Amino acid sequence: MPQAEASSSTIESGDAGTQVGRHATARETILVFVMVIAPIGLAAILVTIGVSIVMGWQTMHGLPAELPSSTNIRAYGMLAYAAACWIDVAAVWLWSSRGGLSREVFLFRRLTWPSLMASLAGFAVALYGISLATHWLAQITGGQGPNVRIDSHDPQSVAIYLFLFVVTTPVCEEILYRGLLVAWLRRIGWRDSVIWLVGSLIFAANHWIPLGFVWAAAMIGLGAILFALRIRYESLVPAWLAHLLFNAQPFLILPFTL
Repeated sequence: MPQAEASSSTIESGDAGTQVGRHATARETILVFVMVIAPIGLAAILVTIGVSIVMGWQTMHGLPAELPSSTNIRAYGMLAYAAACWIDVAAVWLWSSRGGLSREVFLFRRLTWPSLMASLAGFAVALYGISLATHWLAQITGGQGPNVRIDSHDPQSVAIYLFLFVVTTPVCEEILYRGLLVAWLRRIGWRDSVIWLVGSLIFAANHWIPLGFVWAAAMIGLGAILFALRIRYESLVPAWLAHLLFNAQPFLILPFTL
């Protein structure tokens, strides 16, 4: 083969390889975004399957098939979301381990005094800032804040809230948003400032379906705080702590309301 033809062939092979690489990266980026927001959709599927099984069991035993009450559906939904989060995190661990990204995704490092103080400050800002924001937005839009209530005298209600909001979401959402999303977007070349903005918006949008517009809009602020903690301290722990404290508010203030 003449040298010119060989060079041309090499260039064409290189271009083809670049195109394949770009397509692979685009597919992986879409997959990452799907994994980040997957728990909502997966929870809906789990609830549908669960309700179908219950109604099928009723029919098989000659009982009238009845949909669960709204209270039970809500409880099923919360448990399904918790299960979906852990299933999704397991899938993320498998995927990121295979791609050599797991150390960046599961970036839990020891708290330092500066990061601890920043976490507590972020929690305080979120506690008061989001309360004011939801009140203001509700007045302007006529919407409502989240309808998340705990009956402190109902052990089942307390247990479900603890498992979902205090145990599950602070860990799983930090891994998905501040772990997977940040690690991947950095890998494909996004700047931290853009990741901070886009990540905060995605985090807020994913709260729209279960909690409504008012709460989702206010979640932009919480997302901004959590992403800032993650990026500043290169660890998920400060954001996890602020997130846990924010979600545990009902239990933190309970002694003062009795």
